[in-house]
Amino acid sequence: MTKRCICDICTCGRHRCPHRPTNHLSQGDGPCQLTEYTNVYKPHPLGPRENFKPSQQPMQGGEFLDKTTQRQDYKPHPLEKPFVHRPDEYVKPQGDMEKTTSYGQEYVQKHAAPAKAIRNEGQRQLPARFEGEPTYKSDYRKWDGTGRQQPYGMQAAWEPPKSKFEGQTTFQHDYRNKEIPMRQSFKPNDGPRMSDAPFEDKTTQRDAYITHAMPPKFQRQREEYRPSGAQFDGMSTFKRDYKGALGEPTVSFKPEGRAFQSDQPFDSDTTNRNDFKKWPMERPFVHAHEPYQKPAGDMDMNTTHKQTYREMPIERVVAMKPNSAKQASAPFDGRTNYNTDFIQKNGQRAQPAKQPDYIPNNAPFEGRSTYKGHYIPHSMQPNRSFRPDNTAFRSDAQFDDHTLYRQDYVPKPIQVCEAAIIDQPTSRFKFSEFDQRGHRLYAPVHTSITPLQPRSPMQSQQRLGMSVA
Repeated sequence: MTKRCICDICTCGRHRCPHRPTNHLSQGDGPCQLTEYTNVYKPHPLGPRENFKPSQQPMQGGEFLDKTTQRQDYKPHPLEKPFVHRPDEYVKPQGDMEKTTSYGQEYVQKHAAPAKAIRNEGQRQLPARFEGEPTYKSDYRKWDGTGRQQPYGMQAAWEPPKSKFEGQTTFQHDYRNKEIPMRQSFKPNDGPRMSDAPFEDKTTQRDAYITHAMPPKFQRQREEYRPSGAQFDGMSTFKRDYKGALGEPTVSFKPEGRAFQSDQPFDSDTTNRNDFKKWPMERPFVHAHEPYQKPAGDMDMNTTHKQTYREMPIERVVAMKPNSAKQASAPFDGRTNYNTDFIQKNGQRAQPAKQPDYIPNNAPFEGRSTYKGHYIPHSMQPNRSFRPDNTAFRSDAQFDDHTLYRQDYVPKPIQVCEAAIIDQPTSRFKFSEFDQRGHRLYAPVHTSITPLQPRSPMQSQQRLGMSVA
């Protein structure tokens, strides 16, 4: 039978066996029997740790050296100015520049008379007289105001008074000034303070209550102390009942306060110094490039652009301006379709329609409006409440828990991973051995025990309903 590892038995991908691919040790009973150490670590005596705190004494003596690695390694070299290309100087061409253009030759300045102002004829008016009466004049007519009484509240014409002017206002005439005496001060005078009479200190307490002599206080005679004749017994209930725990005192595990000292020299050998030896190093090979050699002969400065595109004579561009239109000698004909079709005619302005005068209705008022006649009151019924009743809570019928989820979604059994129950009694595998890489190998075992089958959600609900019933 083939032995299999947990990594091969797992079907869910979440179970792995602990393995570290390094050397194997025969000692140890733990689950991991692998280690990454290859040497034996020897115990060394430890000495007191040296104090790194600097002393408080100032440093004295010695010469100050200003030499640094920058000044020793990096030596100054002479610098040369970078090459700067200077463009060719501008050389003014010989001769004069021709400033004539096609625009200056064809468009010559001309003198014309100033434009005359075009004056409008103004608003056109009809020769007929306007005859019209607005509604304001027809409804609100002017009445004759002669012989009308003076309205209430209108003042007559002002006449100057005939009496002599007194020069007083209504405030001075009505409100006369009255002399108000000064308010009496309620501050007490200083007469008692400056009195020479003796202070009268007799009170009812001193007159009515007479002091009497106090009788001596009664003191009870104390009993003298008499010591006991029996010997003192220092045994207490605590010492008598609690005699202490039987056994030796606990040994202290606290290390001694003495420093670790040893006369043996310090062994500075480590696994790094023993395993990794120093090998001679050689400088890497650097390929030296060949020095640049200038080719013999002169450089041909001719390019394909200079050879192909040569300078050609260019002719002046001829202006494509259209010729000026010739002016006709015939008089201007200003007739248009509008002037010939639409002829001005003498018309009259439309008169507004005059409304007839208001004639009140002579029939008596019935006292009934259209609202009362058209809108008839109807009997109103109270709105039905849409609040659900509690009949469903008081029903004795069995609860129907049939939903669309239970119809459409069919439960599927869940497979249990064999690696999850690898060390259980129901497992079909038994631990066999460790391999050299640290994997736990299991061998298949034939057993009569049927492994636990997963239960679907529908079966769980049916089982729960049967137990409740």
